Amino acid sequence: CPPMTPSAHDLNVARHPGRYLKIMLNSELNIGTLTIPNRVILAPLVGVSDLPFRRICAEMGAGMGYVEMLSSQPLIHGARITGTLLARHASERLLGAQLTGPTPEKVADAIAVLEGYPLDTIDINMGCPVRKVVARKSGSAILQDPQRVSRTIELALQRTTRPITAKIRLGYKRNDKNVTEIVRRLAAGGVSMISIHGRTREDRYDVAVDYDSIAAGVAAARAEVGAGLPVIGNGDILDAASADIMLERTGCDGLMISRGVLGNPWIFEQILTPGTPQPTVAAWRHVLMRHLGYHSEHFGTGAISTAPFRKHLLWYASGFPGMRRLRERLARLNHPDEIFELLDDALKQINPETRRFTPTARARPEPSDPAVGRFLRASDSTTF
Repeated sequence: CPPMTPSAHDLNVARHPGRYLKIMLNSELNIGTLTIPNRVILAPLVGVSDLPFRRICAEMGAGMGYVEMLSSQPLIHGARITGTLLARHASERLLGAQLTGPTPEKVADAIAVLEGYPLDTIDINMGCPVRKVVARKSGSAILQDPQRVSRTIELALQRTTRPITAKIRLGYKRNDKNVTEIVRRLAAGGVSMISIHGRTREDRYDVAVDYDSIAAGVAAARAEVGAGLPVIGNGDILDAASADIMLERTGCDGLMISRGVLGNPWIFEQILTPGTPQPTVAAWRHVLMRHLGYHSEHFGTGAISTAPFRKHLLWYASGFPGMRRLRERLARLNHPDEIFELLDDALKQINPETRRFTPTARARPEPSDPAVGRFLRASDSTTF
């Protein structure tokens, strides 16, 4: 057979890959009957993706957000915390929920409960690596049984007309990646989107993302149902450069941002708009204060209400001179007014036009930082 002639589209991508990829990311993404305005999505982050955080990320360009991962059992039994986690602000154009559970039947029952909440799509988590989640036969434990994957999707689609999607890892064990089989089953089962994190359940975050295996998952979806099923890349997207690498190496249809957004909601602007610089200290302060304002509006201003925001403060407090000392002081504050006062005092020492230097690969502060260690202990506190 004679060699195929490259299309004008292929030649344009080859000549201008970065420009094409940014145009693609700014285009709409269809998830079943749902249309998302762009292809950069905020991941569901346990202990992080509350309503105020999602508002800030949406303002900075996130195409869609999710509430933090839910367990099927509390949903089924009507736990009071469920209503708090599923709260939606009027400004949120699109909102998804993510859940996991120990059996296909429990997941389906939880989806039936979610029918009573204002959600646009439901994602089934088959990738959470946290020990206590896996011990309950949830999260990435599902990847050990491909037939269970198929059954979970089958029952889920019987309980809702909303688009059902799935988030997975490359496999449960490092030496037994089954991403292609799982993707084929999800695609054949009728999911509307698949998000692939580029590590196995055994891998910690010091293990590099396996772009080739994500690409294999993308290819498996294409082979099963064609190009109509979007496959989203996830893992180590910490800035615009790493976003480009994910797109170029995998051929995925969009991005899901996890650790890279912590203390850095500007990542959405920087990925979607080439050349967007790091924020000035004045712009940084404005966004941080707006985020704190949303938090106080939603949760209140008392010490107990403000305490959960401290992790965000510690993530934000990087990229300018003197931030380590500032983190230590912020860790002791319990009221928004105290935070405002301390920040204004600390920032007097910095020119308001100073730009934040590019955050390092440690997208969230290390527990070895004494100011952070009191609030975050390893990955059991936040699931990515």
